[in-house]
Amino acid sequence: MTDRGLDAEGFIRREGSPSRVQPQFAELVADYVAGCRGSLGDRLDGVYLYGSIPRGAARVAVSDLDGQVLFTSDPTDDDLLALRDLERRLAAAHPVVSGVEILAHRHSDLTTPEQRHDGGFHLRVLCTPFWGTDRGAEVPRHRPDIDLARGVQGNWRAALERFRSRAAEPGADARALTRSIGRRLTRMAFTWVMPTWGGWTSDPAVMAGAVAQVEPGWSVPMAEAVELGWEGRADLASALRVLDDWGGRLTEAGEALGA
Repeated sequence: MTDRGLDAEGFIRREGSPSRVQPQFAELVADYVAGCRGSLGDRLDGVYLYGSIPRGAARVAVSDLDGQVLFTSDPTDDDLLALRDLERRLAAAHPVVSGVEILAHRHSDLTTPEQRHDGGFHLRVLCTPFWGTDRGAEVPRHRPDIDLARGVQGNWRAALERFRSRAAEPGADARALTRSIGRRLTRMAFTWVMPTWGGWTSDPAVMAGAVAQVEPGWSVPMAEAVELGWEGRADLASALRVLDDWGGRLTEAGEALGA
């Protein structure tokens, strides 16, 4: 039976754990944590990872390091410059990943009641703490219900429009944009079926299976979105075609949910 990511009480479990980091990525993770602690000062509240590395599903030279740092106050321009420098240094020193991206927020911005199903879910379920206070514990637990489906995709309409405008820019990074479009469409489709499926996952294969089970008519574009999002293709034309062909149906489904 497929693991639906729930605990014994039916709440969504945190996806990752430091114990799941594969040996190939251990040095990178240690350098990431040390780099954050060494360059961000005493306002640093916590250092987290999300994505495939803390889930133990990372692929060498394919996966990224996805970081999240929290501060006790708003990140300053100097904080952000230090993070951009750390991203560059980690990427250069550790070709085991294809890239490094570190998000930064004030911890209280993600733990408000208004953020429970968006930033709060990101922090409680998707992020794994590697140093500092676990602010995810301050967010109420989540069930795979319609309230989560309505909130977890944030401003998804604006995100779809940004893809189109970014694609029209001269010198657009085709590989990065292809991946972003594929992953966003995959996650949107899964989110819309999630209350019916009755669980949570970030595994693209499991997401595809859930969508095929609940919305069989979405199976073909879902499979293509997964390939575009996770297999490293720089096929922006195909990504835009899937966005145009499938985006309308996903928009209708999201609006029907009240998202």
